[in-house]
Amino acid sequence: MSSGITKTVAILLIVIVILGIAVAYFAFNPRVEIVEKIVEKPVEKEKIVEKPVEKAFIRFAGWSAGETEMKNYEKMIAKFEEKYPTIEVKYEVITQMFHENILASYGAGVAPDVFYVDTSWAPTFIEKGALYPVDELASPEFINQFYDFLLEPFRGKDGKLYGLPKDWSMLALFWNKKLFAEAGLTSPPDTWDELLEYAQIIADKTGKPGLAIYLGGFNRYVPVALGYGAPAPWFEKPGDEAWFDRPEVKETLIWYINLYREGKIARENEGKTPYVVQPADVGAGWLGDAFGKQEVAMVISGNWMIPFLADQFPDFKYGEDWDIAPVPKGPKARATMAYTVALGINAKTEHPEEAWKFVEFILGRDGQHELVVKMGHTLPSMKGLEESPDMWPQHKKTLSFKYDKVLVFLWGPKSGELEGKISDVMAAAMRGEISTDEVIPTVKEAVSAVLGG
Repeated sequence: MSSGITKTVAILLIVIVILGIAVAYFAFNPRVEIVEKIVEKPVEKEKIVEKPVEKAFIRFAGWSAGETEMKNYEKMIAKFEEKYPTIEVKYEVITQMFHENILASYGAGVAPDVFYVDTSWAPTFIEKGALYPVDELASPEFINQFYDFLLEPFRGKDGKLYGLPKDWSMLALFWNKKLFAEAGLTSPPDTWDELLEYAQIIADKTGKPGLAIYLGGFNRYVPVALGYGAPAPWFEKPGDEAWFDRPEVKETLIWYINLYREGKIARENEGKTPYVVQPADVGAGWLGDAFGKQEVAMVISGNWMIPFLADQFPDFKYGEDWDIAPVPKGPKARATMAYTVALGINAKTEHPEEAWKFVEFILGRDGQHELVVKMGHTLPSMKGLEESPDMWPQHKKTLSFKYDKVLVFLWGPKSGELEGKISDVMAAAMRGEISTDEVIPTVKEAVSAVLGG
């Protein structure tokens, strides 16, 4: 009996001791309370200080075919900056001596990152090392989407590609249907002789000049020479200036110069309305302006005129008031000029990757569809885009014309300089500053000097 009581007491004592230890432990270790406090206390998040994003600034320079082109580029630049917020593009328009200014700024180390390069100046830019090889930035798949004949002018002797064509254009005849009707004419001229004849008829019947041309403008004359059987001009070495000795060249060059000498100067001396003028003679800045203001009945110009007319002269309706026809033909051929301009990247740019992103955006399939096709700039340089339902009917019509010869604006490694020198002689003759007998020897001398003869 006493033994059982003793065991019971012992067990009770052990239980009491254990409970006491537990109470003491929880009294001095309030774990539950701490856990509750931790749970109740809001967790403070670590503050992340974002560093300001550094932007890359690139400059893009071009010339302008008018306000319409400038506005369209500004729209595209806004879209680009929205897609690439870390790149900012400054658009610069150079209105005088574009390529000469770009080369001078390149020599001074302040050239834009991206700029226009005309086919006639591409060899000079490549020779001077002013252009970044784009085939080091673009994939072959991207390059292969462009028409080969538009790429070739921008290839160097090393086989590298130094620019990608942004679009292209062809010369065509723009004619005012209302002035034609007023003069009793129902269709555009088909030959060069008819062009001159119609210009005279329109001036006599309407009091408006029939044709506007640029003073000089060797490239605008070349289709006449080709139409009369001359081969395409190519000036690379001393002696090549002999192209001007060809009978068909002599004949057509004097004919072209006399368009203004006889159509403007002689007519005004007779007290008659001139049938040929330059844009400034009718208060216009360029051919598109003269035609849009309906100060002249005909001009021969490129696709770049089409969006300008739609934007600046919306009441002057295509199809109703004016139309497009092929460049007149000669007895041997119907010929026209094709023009393309590349976007080139400055060889010394500090931002080649960003510059390429901009070029790729503008010239890619989506960019060209927006800028060239939908906005109606000119003709797309990427294959297949001309089939788009968004292609303007005026542009589609120019593509439908059949020519025996389509010559890209390039006649040798120094085409840009030669174009200027030859055009200066032509302009002097058109103004009557030199006689027509002096034209051929003077132009040959100018070409020979450029070629080192």
